Amino acid sequence: MHRTRPSTSIHDAGGFTLVEILVALFVMGIAVGAIYGIFTASNKSYHTQDRVAEAQQGVRVGTDFMVRDIRMAGLDPLNTAGAGIEEATATKIRFTSDIDMNGTIDNPQNEEKTTYEYDSANSRLRRCLYEGTAGVSWQTLIDNVSVLSLGYLDANGNTIAVPVAATDLGNIKTVVILMTCDGTDTQGQTFSRTINTRVICRNQ
Repeated sequence: MHRTRPSTSIHDAGGFTLVEILVALFVMGIAVGAIYGIFTASNKSYHTQDRVAEAQQGVRVGTDFMVRDIRMAGLDPLNTAGAGIEEATATKIRFTSDIDMNGTIDNPQNEEKTTYEYDSANSRLRRCLYEGTAGVSWQTLIDNVSVLSLGYLDANGNTIAVPVAATDLGNIKTVVILMTCDGTDTQGQTFSRTINTRVICRNQ
């Protein structure tokens, strides 16, 4: 009885040809390239938004500090401390407040004499306590500040010329703050974030 052996020809095997493998590799390369491109773009976008948020946070922090302190300018419950705005220019404001309400401007811990000044040479906002005294203390509040512009209004909303003359300092009722912080995105492009706000001096 004649038996037929099963064929072992290579043509019957279930493998891939060289052309099929090359096509698969080509398609896979395209897919990997597309995924990498999406990842790179997303990563750049993430870092850019992170830097934008940092600049926004910086300008907001600086403005919030100034608003909080300027609102207290001139606080003098006993009317004996002589508190008020002492200097007002386009880039600097200095004022006193009798925070502990003891009738004098004398307590460094209560920050009763405060200065805010724009240091344009170093692009920063500086805050000083007790400027002009032995206990003077300067600190950098925020960096990357490209603009700090201060304006002053009287009780009727009229603009007071800067620098404000000593005889007009008591007429300041509102301080207008315009501050801009800069940043650089992942492409090296510069962007800015600006806040414009008004502070009513409650005690002036």
